[in-house]
Amino acid sequence: MKSTKLCKLAERYGADKCPKINHNYTPFYYELFNKRKKDIKKVFEFGVGNMRQYSHIPGYTLGASLRMWRDFFPNAQVYGADIVAESVFKDERLETFQCDETNAEQVIALMKKIGAEDIDIFIDDASHHVHDQRFLCETVMPLLKKDVIYVIEDTRRFRMLRKQLPQYNCVEAPLAANPNPKPRQHDGAILVSHKI
Repeated sequence: MKSTKLCKLAERYGADKCPKINHNYTPFYYELFNKRKKDIKKVFEFGVGNMRQYSHIPGYTLGASLRMWRDFFPNAQVYGADIVAESVFKDERLETFQCDETNAEQVIALMKKIGAEDIDIFIDDASHHVHDQRFLCETVMPLLKKDVIYVIEDTRRFRMLRKQLPQYNCVEAPLAANPNPKPRQHDGAILVSHKI
């Protein structure tokens, strides 16, 4: 499997989205975003992670995947949210917040604070529970612009989510098989888009 610039950024910060560390998302994201990387202005990822959670990854940096996105998209402001307070930090073109993805009031308030209407990419990498994934999508998607790229990572129940989100187009991301899968790894991802 070819190592992309995005794979290398993930490895640099210890983001588990790359095949070398755990998941197989970065090769797919590279193909999806590379030609548009200078046009992306705002990225939001739910699920920041923290030092305690990823202590098993050598060289892990707090907010690893957010830092990866910031470096890959040179003109983007990157936001993140996590339920855990120790995941909150701020850096150049990067800001995170404490927020519970299962609390609609908190999620909507955060979306209003950062301005949801111009988010280009929204990634759900939070609890990985199918009901939380559906809830977050139903809460956030009405606030996002029509051409947003909304990704639900770590999915195991594509058919269930597609059935529960009939108001949106749901497409299973064509991810290549990870040659070194970890036990119980779920490398599924769903692309959700507004129906035109």
